[in-house]
Amino acid sequence: MKAQAFDLHKVSIDSGPLYHAMELNAAYLLSLEPDRLLSRFREYAGLEPKAAHYEGWEARGISGHTLGHYLSGCSLMYASTGDERLLERVNDVIDELEICQNNHGNGYISGIPRGKEIFEEVKAGDIRSQGFDLNGGWVPLYTMHKLFAGLRDAHLLAHHPKALPMEIKLGDWLEDVFRGLDDEQMQRVLHCEFGGMNEVLTDLAEHSGEERFLKLAERFYHGEVLNDLADSRDTLAGRHANTQIPKIIGAARQYEVTGKPHYANLSRFFWDRVVHKHSYVIGGNSYNEHFGEPGKLNDRLGEGTCETCNTYNMLKLTRHMFEWDAYAAYADYYERAMFNHILASQQPVDGRVCYFVSLEMGGHKTFNSQYEDFTCCVGSGMESHSMYGTSIYFHTPQTIYVNQYVPSTVTWDEMDVQLKQETLFPQTGRGTLRVISKKPQSFTIKLRCPYWAEQGMIIKINGEAFTAEACPTSYVVIEREWKEGDTVEYDIPMTVRIEEMSDNPRRIAFMYGPLVLAGDLGPVAQEANEEHLLASVLIGSAGSLTSKLVPHENEPNTFRMNDLGYVGDLQLRPFYQMYDRSYTVYWDLFSTEEWALAEAEYRTALAYQLELERRTVDVVQPAEMQPERDHAFTGEHVGLGSIYNRKYRDTWPGGWFSFVMKVLPDEPVQLAVTYLKDSDRPHRDFDITADGQMLGEGKLESEEMNKFETFTYELPQSVTSQKNEVTIRFTTHPQGKVAKVAGLRVIRHSIVG
Repeated sequence: MKAQAFDLHKVSIDSGPLYHAMELNAAYLLSLEPDRLLSRFREYAGLEPKAAHYEGWEARGISGHTLGHYLSGCSLMYASTGDERLLERVNDVIDELEICQNNHGNGYISGIPRGKEIFEEVKAGDIRSQGFDLNGGWVPLYTMHKLFAGLRDAHLLAHHPKALPMEIKLGDWLEDVFRGLDDEQMQRVLHCEFGGMNEVLTDLAEHSGEERFLKLAERFYHGEVLNDLADSRDTLAGRHANTQIPKIIGAARQYEVTGKPHYANLSRFFWDRVVHKHSYVIGGNSYNEHFGEPGKLNDRLGEGTCETCNTYNMLKLTRHMFEWDAYAAYADYYERAMFNHILASQQPVDGRVCYFVSLEMGGHKTFNSQYEDFTCCVGSGMESHSMYGTSIYFHTPQTIYVNQYVPSTVTWDEMDVQLKQETLFPQTGRGTLRVISKKPQSFTIKLRCPYWAEQGMIIKINGEAFTAEACPTSYVVIEREWKEGDTVEYDIPMTVRIEEMSDNPRRIAFMYGPLVLAGDLGPVAQEANEEHLLASVLIGSAGSLTSKLVPHENEPNTFRMNDLGYVGDLQLRPFYQMYDRSYTVYWDLFSTEEWALAEAEYRTALAYQLELERRTVDVVQPAEMQPERDHAFTGEHVGLGSIYNRKYRDTWPGGWFSFVMKVLPDEPVQLAVTYLKDSDRPHRDFDITADGQMLGEGKLESEEMNKFETFTYELPQSVTSQKNEVTIRFTTHPQGKVAKVAGLRVIRHSIVG
């Protein structure tokens, strides 16, 4: 370990946009009703609930996950601010959970529907999973991970005396569940998303001193994924992204506790690949929750980019990596993702957060309801906006690293020193560090020179110039005796730059210093229009782009395009400030001659895309967790897979699956089904029904890259009349299989209006 993070209660954020985000998050945490989050915990412990449960995910099979996040969020925010009201929430929740645990009598606590039954079945060796479920329950171990983490954080950060004993009892129960399973059975369990169980069990081993929990953590080694990473093979394409990242965080913790280099090697490789081959300009990754082929992002832009949970977890992993290696590159990534994804995912007026942060050209951010949705990203948001202080400063016995430029104060007990940072960053790149010390102390300050510092850094100590080499992605080292009132002034000039899409250098994004800039297209429209889609077209030469951005006279970090955009001059603003506006982050660059050749094809493609979107009544992507949950997916003998970066569902012989899809009660509609093209298996081994009525022969509508083909089926009005939704079911013929279904849409026959 080359550096150590400061305890969160030793770092205070004093002002600025991160402070504002924390204020919004604290208000949200205090507005939630713990009794509603505890409702199902009491119900399944045989106790009368004190309040009705919340809706959204808390009314479904993943209920209980939010309470774990809530415990962590309140504990983190208490450590960050000292607000006693948050400590009271932690105390109340722990006391209630203790009652539930005592009522179960075996250490178990859970708000998971059928949780007891599911784990008893698993204990007996009855293990069934279709990817996101375990024995019919929605990711129960993922939910248990959140509860373990909440108890851990209540112990570490809120110092609750009951939290660790309760976590040990819960660990005892879990150990008993898996004691009789062999390795092959455990791997079948791990086919279902399990969060970071290896992380929390490793933490529990360390905090309790019980090595048996470390052995239990090692049983959560998912060889199908981790062995490839350990061999430096990137086989992430098609995998659900946020299922994998917590496994790596767990491996990182296992390295720190066991010292086994295997865990460190796979963690470093994973971090490098995700950051450099799978991430967008804002620091987020994944499209529709899944990784694609490494380095290929051009065809993966849309409203489903950058699930926010993923980046919450990538930042957790990055903190581990920095403690190991103290590389400036880790802090560079942290800054990019913190300001341009995590901060950008919060609505800066009411504090709602995004599930996905859309990078669709002409798209906009969609924020979850604070009291109706309770998705995973609502839960992780409770933590993300509570823990900004975790990675600003790190230290060794004689050195302090200043990794992030944030108005803040850190207390360094070992040196009996405080360091106060005063800055308007990211509005400007200037700031001052003030030393607060009762007596002179000799130590080293390392200031990060960020990747975007094209003009280096200007540094003054007590008003006098300090000469040092300041290369991007490195540290400026200042070693001296410090006394009360000493100052270090830094100035990192910000410049406008372009970053190219990895697999398309003609698709670019603009940055100013650390900030991603977005083109402001005005208030969010009811539906996409051609002007919004064409707004992402730039006409000019790559070398002249930055010279055609003119700084706004009165708004910091804001620029006006000058004779560059196809639809006219637009303003570019920091992406984290954009909300309730349509925007574009990525732009397609054409020369005048190129655009003359491409315009007709471009407009045709846009027109088709707009027509399809306008005709769509409902759409579902099979084998993706949230879309399937939203469409009441169910089935038997069902398979799933991924090919050509597209997920699909199929069946074994005798299988079936169904989705509930929206229709129009007074207008004829069609079902459009996209299949993986397979000349060896024509589409005649199965039936498609709508509310039990057989659909006729499909009509081939389109082919895509000779890999997919889309058929349309008429949905009889006798089925859809006076209904808002119908059940679409795929059922095999005897000994047949359902073909690989890669997409479903309910569409109108033609555009209305």
